[in-house]
Formats: sequence, C-alpha cells, structure tokens
Amino acid sequence: YKALISIISDTEGRLRTSELVYFTLNIVVIMFTVSFISYITHVSEYGMSYNDYGLMFLPITGGMSISVCWVIYAMRAQLKLKLRYFQARAIERSMDNSFVNIFSDENIFFDPDIHSLESFDKKETLLYPTEGVTGMDGIVGSIKPRHFSWLFPALFIVAYLAIFILVVTTI
Repeated sequence: YKALISIISDTEGRLRTSELVYFTLNIVVIMFTVSFISYITHVSEYGMSYNDYGLMFLPITGGMSISVCWVIYAMRAQLKLKLRYFQARAIERSMDNSFVNIFSDENIFFDPDIHSLESFDKKETLLYPTEGVTGMDGIVGSIKPRHFSWLFPALFIVAYLAIFILVVTTI
C-alpha cells in the first residue's frame, strides 16, 4: 500500500513537472513565432516569397506539435493515475481499516449537505465552501488537473491557429 501511494505521488509530481515544461516550451515557441513572423515581414523589401511563408509556418507547426504531445502525455499519465487510484481504493477496502481510507473516502468532500469535517480524535475541524462558484461542486471547486491538461494546450492551439489565419489572410 505504501509503495502504491509512493507511485501515485511520483506520477502526480511527474505530471506537474511535465506540464510546467510543456507550458514553458509553448510560451517560448509562441514568442519566437511572433517575433520571427514580425522579423520576416519587416525584412522582406521586395515582397514576401513563398519560401518566406513556408518559413513562417514552421514554428507554428512546431508549437502545435508541442501542444499535441502535451495532451498525449497528460492523457497517458492520467490513465496511469486512474489505475493506481483504483488499486489504492481496492486495497483500502480489503484492509477494512477506517483510518486508512485516503483515496476511497474523498466523496464526503463533495457532498453539499456537509459543511465541515471533524478529525477522528475531535481535535481539528475542517470547514469548506459548499455554495457558489468556490464551492466544492461549483465551477472552481470542480476543476480537476485533467481540465488544465486540456485547457492550456487548447488555448495554445487556438493562438497558433489565429497566427496562421493572420498570416494566410495577409497573403
């Protein structure tokens, strides 16, 4: 069980690190793309050639490829996490110990009828919002890491498509 929890923690850490790396790569590529396209359009004195347009599309293609790789990597890591969470919940049910249910008892946090939790030794109380946008079942509370794994690459792909459309319409 401890090894499984360690694997889950390591996988989540790798997923966070990879998303930070992909995000940074996308920022660098989009900044390079904008500056490169600006440079090519200002340098060409006699008009744009087809080679110049081809060169403009290379960083756009590279950036979109990075975003697609980001989504694929995140999907694979999240499927592995889903499997490990499933295994952890199965082990917790087989242990039949009420104090070890780290993964299987999280549903009580999403019950809007319960506004607080008390520790088993009655020394600590946890209050959490249950209504509005910040509630556990609201817009902010229901966001999961996999939503960001789709949202950020999608935003970058939209940005690359906007740059592509901007370049194509200036031909």
